Parts: sequence; structure tokens; C-alpha cells
Amino acid sequence: MYNFKVFSDFVCPFCYIGFTIADKLNNERDDVVFHWYPYELDPEVSEEGSDISAFIPKDQLDLAFERIEMLGSEYGLNYNHKSKKFNTRKLHLASMYAQSVGKFYPFAKEAFKAVFEDGKNVGKLEVINDIGLLAGLNIQEMNAAIDDPVFMEEFIEAKNLAKVYEIDSVPTFVREDNKKIYTLKDYESFKKDLLE
Repeated sequence: MYNFKVFSDFVCPFCYIGFTIADKLNNERDDVVFHWYPYELDPEVSEEGSDISAFIPKDQLDLAFERIEMLGSEYGLNYNHKSKKFNTRKLHLASMYAQSVGKFYPFAKEAFKAVFEDGKNVGKLEVINDIGLLAGLNIQEMNAAIDDPVFMEEFIEAKNLAKVYEIDSVPTFVREDNKKIYTLKDYESFKKDLLE
């Protein structure tokens, strides 16, 4: 059995690829378990979001997305949205609830799609509710979880765990022997990195 801790953020385009790799591997094998941990790339972003171009020059952004789109094309991922940063705190809390009821994968799939295909502001509760509905979650329970101090405590614990493992980029997969895998590549090569 392989057990991984995965640190990821929904507004990270590379994390969309990392999630898709994990999802594919999950469907192939039953001896691989991923436990997902929230990682906020920019906790200071307001609920309204902000323009990425204010932080990264356009030519650098274009170059980065060329590589992202090349990697993502193997997994059929579309990156229509490339211009805004969103706050992901509430989205992470909702995803933690989804994970607790065994629906992380459908929730995360819809969350990444909302960000990168539809360009929706996932900092807003109504957008998170739509994601939850599409993933088949109980929205009342999900909203209660977003406001629940227990989930916030777990969120803070995840932040502390990221420091313990010295996570400085996402996605990062941490195997139970503490091997860290974070350089994304084609599926077969990444799978080999994870399992060997």
C-alpha cells in the first residue's frame, strides 16, 4: 500500500495536473491512497480576487502557461482562465468537508474546472455552493463545515504540517517514507517517481 500526503491549491495550474494524475492513478490501482491537504498560495487575496498581471509580467505568464498547457494537454485539461487570482480559504474548508464524506475527487474536479475553464471567482460562497451541488454534496452541511471551528483547526494543522515537510511549491506529494515528489512530467514518468 502506498500512502501519500498531497499539498495543493485550487488556483495553482500545476495542481490541476497533479490532481488529474492522482485521480487517474486512483482509478488504475487500489493500493494507492492520497490524502489531500490545503495549501494557500496567497492567503492575502481579497474575496473579490486580483489580477495576476499585477504580480507577474505578461510575457513571463505567457511562457509559464505554454509549459502548463503542454503538460495539461496529455490529460485533456483546458486553461481558458489565466488572468485572475482568487482567495481559496473557504474553498479549501469546503474541500476538507468533501474529503470527510468521501467526495473529494468530484468536488476537486469541479473546483479546478470552475477556476481554469470557467474563470469563476471561487472565493465567493455562491460559486462554492455551485461546485458542491455539482459534486453531490449536502450544501447545508458543507456551509456549516466552512464555519466550523473544527475544520478551521484542521486547516491550521495542515498549514503547520506544510512547514514541517518544508513545502515551498505545489503540488507536492509526500510518500510515507518522506520522499517528496513535485516535478510534474508525463503520466508514466510521474507514476514511476511516485511508486519507485
